[in-house]
Amino acid sequence: MTSLEEWGMPLAVLGLLLLTLFMAALHRRYQAYLAGVRVVVGQLDARIHDIATALDELGKVPLSRELRLTLRSDILVRYQKIRSLYRHYPGIADSIRRAERAMDAEGAPSGNGVGPLEGEKEYRKTVAALNRLHAVLRPGGSLQPLPADVRKIFVREIGERRAELMSRFHLVEARRLQQRGNAMKARTHLLALLQGLRQHGPNTGFVRELAAEADAALSELNQPLGIPGFPDRGADAA
Repeated sequence: MTSLEEWGMPLAVLGLLLLTLFMAALHRRYQAYLAGVRVVVGQLDARIHDIATALDELGKVPLSRELRLTLRSDILVRYQKIRSLYRHYPGIADSIRRAERAMDAEGAPSGNGVGPLEGEKEYRKTVAALNRLHAVLRPGGSLQPLPADVRKIFVREIGERRAELMSRFHLVEARRLQQRGNAMKARTHLLALLQGLRQHGPNTGFVRELAAEADAALSELNQPLGIPGFPDRGADAA
């Protein structure tokens, strides 16, 4: 019979092998966990960048203090989530402090209307920034809970600011082109504005007023050619 002493070395080797396999499995699980954390942290960081950049790019757009505070708060909550997942994330403590200071610095809007735009490039950049904020306000877009009625108010606000941007850009361009004698391109801007307001603007009195202004400008432009103005669709103007 084989003595226990003779089995001692093989059992020790087997034990070390099993321990090695166990530790390797633990290492793989830990690496998979870290990979998952990195994905989540990357998503949180990307959305933080989207919100912060959009707010910085909307300096000429008078968003309400309540909306800006809500978005700044969402940035803070995302940084806190990152810290809870990955405490050694580079500069996380400083990022949280900056987010808190940004919230404290938010005041009332600087004006009642959208400021002047420097051409089509700035117009498209500003509209894109509003669209990114609109995505945050969709259900599931914000990390912090947002009551449905509050969400609706904020979505309407962004929709009205976007409509105002469209009106400012297209009306200014239409008048500039009309003065240069290019009625065809001026008409294209006014038609694009009316279509944009009716497809994307919220159905509010403010947006209907913008549509009426655009329709009046189109009628004025068409009068010398005997072309009727854009048909009135009432509440559908938003």
